[in-house]
Amino acid sequence: MNIYVVEDDMFHLEDIKITIEELGYSCVGNSDDPFEAQEQIGTLRPDAVILDIHLNGKESGIMLGHKIKELYEIPVFFATSDNNKDIINKAADINPAAYLTKPIDKDDLQAALILAKKQDITSEKDSTDQPGNIFVKSGNKLVKVNLDTILFAHTDSKNYCSIVTADNKKLSVRYSILKLCKKLHSLEFVQTHRSYIINWNKIDSLHEYDQTIEIQGHHIPIGRTFKDLVYKRLKVI
Repeated sequence: MNIYVVEDDMFHLEDIKITIEELGYSCVGNSDDPFEAQEQIGTLRPDAVILDIHLNGKESGIMLGHKIKELYEIPVFFATSDNNKDIINKAADINPAAYLTKPIDKDDLQAALILAKKQDITSEKDSTDQPGNIFVKSGNKLVKVNLDTILFAHTDSKNYCSIVTADNKKLSVRYSILKLCKKLHSLEFVQTHRSYIINWNKIDSLHEYDQTIEIQGHHIPIGRTFKDLVYKRLKVI
C-alpha cells in the first residue's frame, strides 16, 4: 500500500513515516505545501493520503482534503492534535477514511488502513461488474461507446475533453482529463501527460527520441512527470 503524507511538522512527519514502514507499507512522498502536495498526489496516485488539518497554522488541510476526494477519489486520513468540535465537524464534511489524533497510534493507523483497503477492493470489484460501455452525449442523443474502442482522450479546454475512437470518431465530453480518467475507471486507461490519457492496450510503439506513444498513427506525448510511471509499466525485453 502506497501512502502520501502531508505534514508541516518535521517530528510528526518522521514519526508517521517510521510507523508506515513498520506496518509494511510505503511512504511514496510527502510535502508541507498544499499546492505541491495536490500536484504530486495527482501524479503518484497513492492508495491513501495522511493529511494534517493545520498546515502552516491554517486549516488548509481541510480544503486540500476536499480537492483530493473530488479529483482523485483517494481515501483521506486526517491527522491532528486538535479536538475542537468545529474543526472536527468541518473535517467530517468530506467523509474522511479516519480521523487520527497525534501522535498517531500504530494500531489505530493499521486498523484504519486495513478498513480503507478493504473498501477499495470492494469498490474495484463493483466496477468490474459494470458493462464495458459508456454513453456520450452528442447533440440531442446519447451515443454508446465501447470502452475497448477508445484509443485516447485529450483536453480541449479546462472543462472539456475529446475522446478519440478506433473508427476515427471524436466525441466531446464536459469533463476535465482527471475526471474523465476516473469516469472510465479502468486499469487500461493511463494518464501519460497532463492533457492526455490513453488506452494502454492500444499502444503500437513508444518513440524514445521525441517521447511520444504511437496509437494507430496518432502520436501522444509523454509528460516529464509521467515518464517514470509509463516506463515502469512497460515490459521491455
